[in-house]
Amino acid sequence: MSNRGLGITLGPQSSRELIIRPQGHTHSTPREKRRDRDEYELYVQICYPGSDGVTIHWMISMKHLGSERCTRLHSTGYMGDRTLTIEPNMRFDSRSVEHTHFLGKIDRRDRDIVEIEAEKIPLQSCQLWACYLMLRLERKGLLERGTYNHYMHCYPHSRVEDYGPGHDDACPVHGHGR
Repeated sequence: MSNRGLGITLGPQSSRELIIRPQGHTHSTPREKRRDRDEYELYVQICYPGSDGVTIHWMISMKHLGSERCTRLHSTGYMGDRTLTIEPNMRFDSRSVEHTHFLGKIDRRDRDIVEIEAEKIPLQSCQLWACYLMLRLERKGLLERGTYNHYMHCYPHSRVEDYGPGHDDACPVHGHGR
């Protein structure tokens, strides 16, 4: 008999008693529920093309596990007049978003680091800005290595306004001090 798809745990009365329940129907313990509330998920969200049919807006979204609301971080405006926009309590499943890609999970304590790193990036096109935020979060160990490389190279980017990830002691390629 296959035990694939079954969770096997020891029962509370005896170390010999087994409780077998399907994986899809497990219930969270209070500790697991508390941990879920202490974690955030990070996403890159890519909006539908603008009215010109070409411009595509990128944002980084951060939300609690299971929440329908998020904080959006993005570079807004146009070349020469950009603003860092941090919008808390926004609808995650916005009608303007065409694609949502999961980037990873972070602990509640690291939430502020995301915003601090976002403020260090020179304001530039939203796609490049979002990629450079991914790079900075990789350097901090908050995103898996290769996330930046994937998004920077799997989509075409206009390099007219490429100001890089910002100044600090870390090499933009290798992620450690020079």
